[in-house]
Amino acid sequence: MTRVSCNAKTCGYNDCSQCNKKNIDVEGLFAKSKIGTFCQSFKNPHDSQAVMKEMANEMSLDSNIHVSCSANYCLHNKDNYCEAKEIKIGTEEAKYRSETQCDSFKLR
Repeated sequence: MTRVSCNAKTCGYNDCSQCNKKNIDVEGLFAKSKIGTFCQSFKNPHDSQAVMKEMANEMSLDSNIHVSCSANYCLHNKDNYCEAKEIKIGTEEAKYRSETQCDSFKLR
């Protein structure tokens, strides 16, 4: 099972540096390093009603975490899904999804 740790302390899905979201979307179509990636699923905690509603919807899904990924040059990307056993999302001071990055990115 995939484990997603998150350093984006301001994300509404972050709970003690673990992501509580089951369906995560990492973007970075032309990224050649982690700097060109970002977590599309990042939610500002000020939008807590949207976060809670989405998490409630995901409770009815299976317990596995699914990480879709558009980072075509990442070694872990297999058919637009991440196959890494552990995924790390950064940056601690991120306030917007564009300020996050996939620290697990590895160039093919």
